[in-house]
Amino acid sequence: MAVWVSLLRGINLGARNKVAMPLLREALTEAGFTDVQTYVQSGNVVTSSRHRRPERVAALVSEVVAARFGINVPVVVRTPAELAAVLEWNPFPAAVAARPKVVQVTHLFGTPAPADVEALLAEVAGLPEQVAVRGADVVVDYVDAVHTSKVQGAWLTRRLGGVDGTARNWRTLTALVDLTQR
Repeated sequence: MAVWVSLLRGINLGARNKVAMPLLREALTEAGFTDVQTYVQSGNVVTSSRHRRPERVAALVSEVVAARFGINVPVVVRTPAELAAVLEWNPFPAAVAARPKVVQVTHLFGTPAPADVEALLAEVAGLPEQVAVRGADVVVDYVDAVHTSKVQGAWLTRRLGGVDGTARNWRTLTALVDLTQR
């Protein structure tokens, strides 16, 4: 069976889109996923499945969340190898070592056009944040704090030609890679 990491966007943010992880594990198990594990409360799920395409896994996880919890959330799915490759790439090793909570990876739903990536990198060149893009992953070193930066969410999506994603900090990425290695 294939192992998949599903990253649910926008759950358990404050009072919005509440999903209890034990109930999510139960619902995904009932839907046919096996070896279901979650990490923290922000919608990080490791599963095994007979499905072979990440798009199918994302659709099924999204359907389960909608049916069980009444919440429509987008889901990014990655293989353990894809997450490990981002961890190995690590464009900002000094920042990751010093501040793993303010270095984030935005896992995109698709790959942005090269011209959009070039324009983004040119625009952030004068900002305190450092940004690196490889394929469908964007790594941002927020230096001080994520919440005060404009280099996130809709701002980032617009600059990437409308390609959206969901962000996880480096510590979470490391934990998810560790979970998939067991």
